[in-house]
Amino acid sequence: MCEEPDAESLCEAALKSALAIESTGPDALQTMANFRLSQSRLSEALECILKAYERMKEGCEAMSALVGLGSSNNKAGIDTSVELEETRTRELVNVEAASSLPEYNFRCQTVKIMLECASLLENGENSSNVESAAKNKDDMINTCAESAIQVLGSLIAENDEVIEVWYLLGCAFMACKPSNEDSAKYYWNHALEMLQKVKESLEEVIDCGGDDEDEAENELEMIMCQIQDIEKKLGGAQGEKMDDT
Repeated sequence: MCEEPDAESLCEAALKSALAIESTGPDALQTMANFRLSQSRLSEALECILKAYERMKEGCEAMSALVGLGSSNNKAGIDTSVELEETRTRELVNVEAASSLPEYNFRCQTVKIMLECASLLENGENSSNVESAAKNKDDMINTCAESAIQVLGSLIAENDEVIEVWYLLGCAFMACKPSNEDSAKYYWNHALEMLQKVKESLEEVIDCGGDDEDEAENELEMIMCQIQDIEKKLGGAQGEKMDDT
């Protein structure tokens, strides 16, 4: 109903009511952040999405540490060292926090909003508003990117077969200031490998023909676009690294 003349004011009122009822829950905060982005009110969107993250931070960090992506251990690949085993033992104390995390898709959407905020900050959107609230734009970008990594780590720990999560991890590491190209490439390459396997499976379906052929062709077209996007990002990351040297 976004085309209705009073849609925006009704959304505003509904969200404020939701926040008043459930001020500590992340759901209304995430929705408000998305709403503020649609209004180009970046500073308020940032405030809301980071508050939403605070509501699930403990559980996300506990889960993220299990796959070597804890806040003090962000590096390329999943750590299998002795230190990781010690981390697992320590972080299992936070089982209650991890078990109360919002559902998978909600956390994935939270990441997308964080990365959108980081991108807008990088591009200088609403910079006058944001810089008045943050002493350093890069610090705020890092806060968004590093928070996104923790949420994504919790998703990997729960299910490591979702291609989009690996792709978003690459984006999050690339958004950091300075960019972590090695980690970004690691996660993008893994997403690319997964997409290539899906592509091969779809090509087999198309070669066999049958009722699923049209659906497979449409999905293959989408997969090819995703492959091209990641290959472009990998090329860009390599180019930035060469420029830095």
